[in-house]
Amino acid sequence: MKICVHSNRGPRGEETPYSFYLGGRRLCVTVVLERWTESTHRYFEVQVDDGRRFILRLDADTRLWELAAVFAAPKKVPAKPKAVTPAAPRKFFFPLSFK
Repeated sequence: MKICVHSNRGPRGEETPYSFYLGGRRLCVTVVLERWTESTHRYFEVQVDDGRRFILRLDADTRLWELAAVFAAPKKVPAKPKAVTPAAPRKFFFPLSFK
């Protein structure tokens, strides 16, 4: 699926995606998890702010971007509730001893 990707050129002239459009919605790349090169394409595994991961493919000759894969965000496991132990009753008044 062809998509519109905004990218920056790095110090070595290599393009790195920083945002892309999917279904009319702009998704900002928070981190590039992995990148690799095959014979005619460059691949970028990126993560967006809601935790979903995407694999974006760049055709080096035509400079066209494609969406190669989509991975759902990992499910968040709720934290286990801590056991509550009853507290000792509070003492607000201390006995005063007058001698």
